[in-house]
Amino acid sequence: MYIIQTSSKFRKPADLNPQLIRDLAFKGVDPVHGFLPAEEPLECLPAGFEAWERIAAEVPALLMVSKLRPTLEKLRPPDLSRLENEQQLRRAMLLLSVFGNAYVWGGEKPATTIPQGIALPWWEIAEKLRRPPIAAYASIVLDNWRRLEPDKPVELDNIATLQLFLGGLDERWFYLTCVAIEAKGGPVLRTLVEAQKAVVEKRVEFLAGQIKKIADLLVEMHGILLRISEKCDPYIYYHRVRPFLAGWPELGVIYEGVSEKPQKFVGASAAQSSLIQSLDAGLGIKHQREETQSFLQGMRSYMPPKHRQFIAALEAGPSLRQFVLSSQQNYPTLCDFYNDCIRNLNNFRKTHSSIAANYILRQAPQQTRGTGGTNFVHFLKTVEKETKANLIARSPLDTKSIDEGPGCLLRKQ
Repeated sequence: MYIIQTSSKFRKPADLNPQLIRDLAFKGVDPVHGFLPAEEPLECLPAGFEAWERIAAEVPALLMVSKLRPTLEKLRPPDLSRLENEQQLRRAMLLLSVFGNAYVWGGEKPATTIPQGIALPWWEIAEKLRRPPIAAYASIVLDNWRRLEPDKPVELDNIATLQLFLGGLDERWFYLTCVAIEAKGGPVLRTLVEAQKAVVEKRVEFLAGQIKKIADLLVEMHGILLRISEKCDPYIYYHRVRPFLAGWPELGVIYEGVSEKPQKFVGASAAQSSLIQSLDAGLGIKHQREETQSFLQGMRSYMPPKHRQFIAALEAGPSLRQFVLSSQQNYPTLCDFYNDCIRNLNNFRKTHSSIAANYILRQAPQQTRGTGGTNFVHFLKTVEKETKANLIARSPLDTKSIDEGPGCLLRKQ
């Protein structure tokens, strides 16, 4: 039986005794691309999975003519022992996630049972990857891209998707915008680790440079997020993309051959991005209200295990925020740069809130539930407030608004 892993063993892994993260690769982090796989996602499974690949290439067409369900019902589970490494498992998880979500949501009414030919291998692979068997951010974004020109960067003008539901420009652009944000923000993860090391070693000048780098990268990530409307229309997103990313219906879904008990999982959500939760962890942003804390913690179960361990390691490491607080009188610009990070992350979140309102609420005013299952308007506004609450006044006597920008160069007073 698959159980969503939210236990303390993931929040405080045993290998966190050393407070500093010393090996990014051990935590599944690439120093350049961050949480995107160091090797590009596979574009094809090995021999023995031809039927999966053939159907995967035809998903949009099969959905269009209402033939996907009968096609998937004829599938027989292949020999999963042919999947020899994590790359192959993640490719298989991507395909099965598309098959499964398309099967449930690809008809006039949602399906209540996933046929055995999909359910059994999906469940087994999900257990191996230690993630729930549903289409989640890890598959739909992190494992769903390729470079058009292999020698050029992972950027919006050089990437394409590997797998779609109904297909089309808008769906591609929606996923690829997320991929590009992950790629642009990738160096943030190494920078957060270096910043924690600087805290331990009390290298203030170096720390200031790392914090400023984080603030600058957040601006670039925000710039990519702002581009989502260029090629993803809100109406098309709501009616053609979003339905396939939803979680299971209220009564759940039966995985045939696995259990007769309906299972309930949430859908793909931006809250499943390990990058954003890592920024919270590294910057010391606490989401302490029950509705945000429990939800964000639960979303970690949909992340690859090494990624959620990385977040927990940042949380257990030296506190960047506390160091800035204790140093603000002698090194006020540390505080300025830190506040820039908070402002820039909050601006990113404000834009995300605005996009959610435009792409969901304006398309269906009665729709207040996000694909992750929350009342997204209230949730996103609460997260914004919790983020902004981390702005630091440079001193109790400081009469300037903490909403103002950075001040002088780094100096000891």
